[in-house]
Amino acid sequence: MAIICYKSFTSPLAIGFDLDDTLYDNGPVLALAEQALRDHLAQQFPRTNGMTYQDWFAIRQQVITKQPALANDIGLTRIVTLRQGLLDLGYDEQQASKGAEQAMALFLTWRNTIDIASSTHQLLTQLDQRYRLFAISNGNVCTKALNLTQYFEFTLHANINNPMKPSASLFNQAQQRLGLSANQILYIGDHPVSDVVGATRAGWQSGWLNLSGKRLDHRNKPLQLPTFEFSQLTDLALL
Repeated sequence: MAIICYKSFTSPLAIGFDLDDTLYDNGPVLALAEQALRDHLAQQFPRTNGMTYQDWFAIRQQVITKQPALANDIGLTRIVTLRQGLLDLGYDEQQASKGAEQAMALFLTWRNTIDIASSTHQLLTQLDQRYRLFAISNGNVCTKALNLTQYFEFTLHANINNPMKPSASLFNQAQQRLGLSANQILYIGDHPVSDVVGATRAGWQSGWLNLSGKRLDHRNKPLQLPTFEFSQLTDLALL
């Protein structure tokens, strides 16, 4: 499948990209980072050996319940969760706080160890010659570590003060920085809600990267309909 258009398409002046699972496969990266984190905790804080994923998830839900805005900042949520978990296991305040920070630093090292395909670099190089490029992400990957900053004017990340996509916050900030009208911006992402619905609500055009051949099926289906759908990132060379 190449590009399938659902709406009238106008050539944009700027193209925004989601990062995780759009420019690279994020699943294996996170799996390795999570394992490295567990191994580190087991070595440095032996009382965590009996902790399951479900145990940590329950603590995460507890801290978000106490401070709902944390849900928009996955990095800060992880630090607060780690700290609370260590406190619950009987480690003192200093051990828990320092341990959480060190564990998070290790996690981010692994989380930012991503091999970007040469075809992706080639595509971004090509598009950068014709469009203004930028990135918006709900995650906390570092574009500098991934050698992607050379393509983007800026990168915006969700955080405790800027709600995650599909909230309008990050889209509005990006449009203000670009100084363009909504119909001059195209946003590319893999998620039919976070990316497509978010862009549609902002009045932007949207391109849905559908790698697995999913069907459009969501309660917000009218908003979920992208400007176009495509199955391979390199299809964007046709724009």
